[in-house]
Formats: sequence, C-alpha cells, structure tokens
Amino acid sequence: MRSKRGRAPAMDTRNRILDAAVALFCERGYKGTTTRAIAVRARVNEVTVFRKFGTKQGLFMAVVQRETDVTKALDAFELRPTGDMLADLTRVGREMYSNMTARTSLFKLIMTEVTRDPSKWASVSHAPFGVIAKLEGYFEEARRLGMARDIDPHLAAVAFFSFFFRALVATSFLGRDVFIGEDDGAVEGFVRIFVNGIQMEAHA
Repeated sequence: MRSKRGRAPAMDTRNRILDAAVALFCERGYKGTTTRAIAVRARVNEVTVFRKFGTKQGLFMAVVQRETDVTKALDAFELRPTGDMLADLTRVGREMYSNMTARTSLFKLIMTEVTRDPSKWASVSHAPFGVIAKLEGYFEEARRLGMARDIDPHLAAVAFFSFFFRALVATSFLGRDVFIGEDDGAVEGFVRIFVNGIQMEAHA
C-alpha cells in the first residue's frame, strides 16, 4: 500500500508538470518558455522539473511523447469494411478532422521544432504512420472483399490521410482552413469523391 501511495503523488506531479509544459509551450513557443514558468504553473519547485526531466529539452521531448501517443486512439480506431465504404470512411474522416484540428497549437509547435531539428521527426512520426497503417489495412481488406478496385492500399491510405493533414497544416499555420473554410459538408463531400474513385462499380 505504501508503494502505491508513493507512486500516485509522483505520477500526479509528473503529469502536472507535463500539463503546464504543454500549455506554456503552445502559448509562448519553445524558446519563449522557461522551466521556471513551467514550475510555477505546475506548482512545483524548479528543481523538481530538472529532477524528473533533466533538461528543458528532455521535458519537451516528454511532452511530445505523451501528446503523440496514439496507442489507445488507434486501438479504438476500429476500421473494418462493413459493406458500406461511404459510411465507414465518413465516420473515420469526421473523427480524424475533429481530432486533428483540435490540436493545432501543439502541432504547430512540434512541426516548428522538427523544422529546426529534423532528427525530432523520429519522435513523432509514429502518430501519422500509425493512422496510415490502419487505413492501409482497411483498403487492403476492402480490395480483398471486392469492394475496391485493384488499388495500392498504401497509396490510397496516404491520399486519404493527406486531405486531413492538409486541414491540420492550414489551420495550424494560417488560423483556419483557407481551402474549405467552415463548410460542415466538406468531409462528407471529399469522402464521396474518394469512394467514387476507388469503389467497384458493383458496389457503387
């Protein structure tokens, strides 16, 4: 019992520091954020920040690792052909659009840092590639079941993902999706065009 009680406060402190770091990094950028400010926001001593994360860079990478951990999201990302490709991909497309555009501040921060130091890409690439792998599996299965044309499942997955990644980039760096604006039907419209292009005529 004692060890369990000991771990809980430690984890709570770590999460408070990470929460504070996410907020401040997104508000002020990496350079504009100090470990002292993070400590104040997290209600801990600055020494605690260094003890748990070593350096400001170590803290930033811990933030990136936590915020791009899509393991649970991918497990819940149930994507199997139901026989209605339009319905399948519309559901997934809505989820992707909503989840991706809700994290624009963090995405902008991460991509800015990756631009400055390309080696950081290795720490975040699992997130987009994980989603693409899920989509690729869907298109491979749809092709096997005769629902889709003889397409390259990987290219189909990248093409589908790219529409939503484009929205994320535009919203992050320009403040809004300048290409489709606030059109609520844009996701459904894109999915319909996409499905019409890859679906077998017998299932159209």
